[in-house]
Amino acid sequence: MRSQYWSRYICAVLLLLLGAAAPCSAAGLSATFERTLGAGTAPSLVKEYGGEYILPIQERLRVEEVFARLAAQSERQDVQYTLTVLNSREANAFSLPGGFIFITRGLLNLIGSDEAQLAAVLGHEIAHVEKKHGVNAIFRQLGLSVLAEVGAFALDFLSGDLLRAAGLALTQILQAGWGREAEFEADALGQEIAARAGFDPVGAISLLEKLIQAENSEESMHIFRTHPASGERKKRLEENLAEYWSEPDLVKDFSALERLKQGRISDPGGRTDPRARYVLEGVGHPGVKLVDQQNGEQVVWAENAFVKEAAWSPDGTYLALLVDAESLGELWLFDRWGRVFRKISGLGEINGFCWSPQGDMLALEVPGSGGLRIVAAYLYAEAFVDVSGGRQAEEAVWLEEGLYFRSGADWYRTEPPQAVPVRVAEPVPVVLQRKRILTPTLVKEGNTFRLTRPELTVP
Repeated sequence: MRSQYWSRYICAVLLLLLGAAAPCSAAGLSATFERTLGAGTAPSLVKEYGGEYILPIQERLRVEEVFARLAAQSERQDVQYTLTVLNSREANAFSLPGGFIFITRGLLNLIGSDEAQLAAVLGHEIAHVEKKHGVNAIFRQLGLSVLAEVGAFALDFLSGDLLRAAGLALTQILQAGWGREAEFEADALGQEIAARAGFDPVGAISLLEKLIQAENSEESMHIFRTHPASGERKKRLEENLAEYWSEPDLVKDFSALERLKQGRISDPGGRTDPRARYVLEGVGHPGVKLVDQQNGEQVVWAENAFVKEAAWSPDGTYLALLVDAESLGELWLFDRWGRVFRKISGLGEINGFCWSPQGDMLALEVPGSGGLRIVAAYLYAEAFVDVSGGRQAEEAVWLEEGLYFRSGADWYRTEPPQAVPVRVAEPVPVVLQRKRILTPTLVKEGNTFRLTRPELTVP
């Protein structure tokens, strides 16, 4: 009944005011309403989540720099974005109409130093504001689903009672979520905002995987309870990754082809340990044999598998082994202690692979429709991108300037999205040294002088 009352009340006021204000002012007044609504709701939410949390100076500068780069990508000139860190151990983040973005210290602790994941969650919340998911949900809650943008300006003239009703509706909607389609839209736009700001768009996927792993914990339940199924969100985000890779270009530069040839013949298979501890003696069965020069002994990794190829990552963190497993080629990644870090399978038989120069991805040669294709596999996320551009592709070689592959007699080059690291200057603390000044007093007593107890004064 109350929502019906407010609906009739708003509609009546709209009819009176629609002709009184210029249409060109609608967008500005709508933004004012959003800002007023968000500003009125924010204090109670901050209190509910334990108040504002002040991060240590270095971390605060890093988080603010990430947020500033994301906010700079906003297409809404009528919104001024602000970020508040909440003093709660819950892993949560949310936004309010008008550009108010919140993240808990619990979620920041879960993310750690991963800038791509931080950009993913903040970009997602900015996307909610960009698409006006909050204010549109309030209109629906109050029975104004047919309210047009041209009439939204009238809300700026309405009473404080209406704003309080809208604020109450906003609080209820926050508990229930913006809706399934709104979350999918925020995922996609948030990923795009992060990529435009210079962050790796795979961060949205790796963050989602991290949250899924903690899904049974108290911290994770709060961020998942108002969102669609995690598996479907991950699938959509992974499908979007290909959009951020460059379209494969035909290589016409002969100097590039020469570098490509040199890259193929230098250190075949990447068998030299970059950290010079292990000497790879051979592959085959059983496993891969290495000489541990530090301990002066021979070790065997993957001893129960037939190993066809082996290659160290560029920094020597992992050793990738191409093994026969259940009649298919799989890629097993071992850390420097001989423990399996990850197994890559499910793409069909992997015929070959190579590392990216940064060691955060691998190019895999796998079956495709009508032939082979090249798939980029991310190391720290279960994400794969077909970079062949619909071509039959093989013989991947990854150099600093891009990923090359051969299609027929031609070579092509593609590039992954370029991430720009966050650089924050070391804060220089201003130290005010307060000198202690002793001011003793000389007292003459006859032919002698006596020094009185000095007084301590602080300037």
